[in-house]
Amino acid sequence: MDYKNRLAEIFSEILDNSAISVQYLSRILKNANKNVEADFAINCFALKKFFNQNGPDIAKELHKIFSSKIQNEFPLIQDISFDGPYLNIKINKEIMAKEVVNEIFENIDIFASSNHIIINKPERIVIEYPAPNTNKPLHLGHIRNMLLGQTLSKINQAVNNKIFQVNLLNDRGIHICKSMWAYEKFGNEKTPQSEKIKSDHFVGNFYVKYAQEEARLKSYVQDKIDLLEKEKQKKTEEKNLDKIKDLEKKIARSKYSSLQKEVNQMLIDWENGDTKVRTLWRKMNDWAENGFNQTFKIFKIMHDKTYYESEIYNLGKKIVEKGLKIGIFEKLEDGAVVINFNKKGLPKQKVLIRKDGTSLYITQDLHLAYQKMKDFNYDKSIYVIGNEQNMQLRVLFEILKKLGMKAENVHYSYGMINLTSGKMKSREGTVVDADDLVEKLIDLALLEIKKRYTNLPEEELKRRASIIALASLRFFIIKYDYSREFVFDPEKSLEFEGETGPYILYSYARICSIFKKAIEINIPVPYDPNKDKILDNWNINDFSLLKNEHELKLIELLAFYPNIISDSVKQMKPHLLARYLYDLAQEFTGFYHSCPILKEKPNLRKLRLVLCESIRRVLRHGLNLLTIDVLTEM
Repeated sequence: MDYKNRLAEIFSEILDNSAISVQYLSRILKNANKNVEADFAINCFALKKFFNQNGPDIAKELHKIFSSKIQNEFPLIQDISFDGPYLNIKINKEIMAKEVVNEIFENIDIFASSNHIIINKPERIVIEYPAPNTNKPLHLGHIRNMLLGQTLSKINQAVNNKIFQVNLLNDRGIHICKSMWAYEKFGNEKTPQSEKIKSDHFVGNFYVKYAQEEARLKSYVQDKIDLLEKEKQKKTEEKNLDKIKDLEKKIARSKYSSLQKEVNQMLIDWENGDTKVRTLWRKMNDWAENGFNQTFKIFKIMHDKTYYESEIYNLGKKIVEKGLKIGIFEKLEDGAVVINFNKKGLPKQKVLIRKDGTSLYITQDLHLAYQKMKDFNYDKSIYVIGNEQNMQLRVLFEILKKLGMKAENVHYSYGMINLTSGKMKSREGTVVDADDLVEKLIDLALLEIKKRYTNLPEEELKRRASIIALASLRFFIIKYDYSREFVFDPEKSLEFEGETGPYILYSYARICSIFKKAIEINIPVPYDPNKDKILDNWNINDFSLLKNEHELKLIELLAFYPNIISDSVKQMKPHLLARYLYDLAQEFTGFYHSCPILKEKPNLRKLRLVLCESIRRVLRHGLNLLTIDVLTEM
């Protein structure tokens, strides 16, 4: 419910001042401070230019004007008070409850999106994520990327924006050739099937093998040099010793450099279309992509289109040629093409085409931006990429502006996620793979469930454990502002108390438990958890019996849900939704312990059941936007 806008319309009508627009009044209406017995407040200093008075005097005058009108003409407003420059407004909770509950019962989707779609036109938005390299499995960092991209997509879809989810597979380059080199040397024609290993993990093992071989040779070279230096210091009197030792150093270094040369040659052969190299490359990339798709399925990730670096890496040169013609880019004497910047926060110069005519990542990125525009005709393109790429994206967007692209490009620059053991390094083989993490969380959840239920079938235990594990992971990651870095703690994420996914699932299951008990004793309910079926959309007009502080707070929270959805979309902050769901679940817990439901008299019992059903629907709707499945029993 957009109470801000409704209050703004009421105040505008009372003031009858064309200079003070409804939009302006809506903008300066804020949520009241928690220590004030009110719902909304206006800092009247924001109205100083219209009244030529100071804030406290304006608040006092408006209080006088509004108080004389609201009692008879605007029953939505229960009370208006002032404190210094603040004008505090309290909404009539009985009217609020009637409006909110009936709208939730009528259509939760329309209710949730109501605030946003009133003032915002639908947009066509491309969201690119997670753009992994095809030389290793997805890891914890990719999980954060995926969950942010997926949740951004779903909250935007909830307000009728047209969303296109795309992925870019970085499937070429020196890092890919490292895995290929290791497979040629150590693979012995093995396959994921022969080794019974998930295919992307199989590829990743060879990336680790390459890193180990590289580290071994580096260590060998350094040890050899250290030994030679010690010998040289001991035997300085021997003739020609320096020359001998220098030669030995070169031999040692050549063993390491030959490794690099072989990998570089493999990349050159790939670019030249060498059949053998291309065949190996295709085989290993297929293994990697097939493994990714299995992980995507676990997380319910679905892309509308996948782009491949190997298909676009050499494109973009036509865009650079266009920029040269219109004078945006410059060709240097050595043949390189650059763009010069004279703007704070950007480099002085960025190379777009090397002097040998080869392209760079930025050239590829330019092509992809235009390709996405051609494919989807977007209004906005969101790149879900870590904050280590801030400068790269800033440069890209500036170039696109200079080239005349009108659409908005956004870098959704998220912070890194670490473990209690520190940062992840895939080259060392110490990275936490996404699949392994999910498996660990499921095992931990299964242990907890088995403590609570000793007679459930194994299949049902595993189903519940999977839902709880994924809920714990999703919620723990999404509850943080995307720009923050944080430490992921698997055990803490699975706790059934506190700000966790399992806690919210437990609140949902508790509501279902109330309904199940009611059905057993023949008390009518609006929802049957046993059949997952809505039984009756009760139309209630009198909510005057709801007077408990928890009941009133729950009504306020339910009314605020459309604001949360709108703010989450506009600010691109899904953590606002996650925190809201926790607040709602927490307030429900207080209500559950303070307010009897099934033992109450029929009229109040019915209202409290309706309130429970409203909470259930909002929790389920919000959890669905976080791609969290619910359980009717925990």
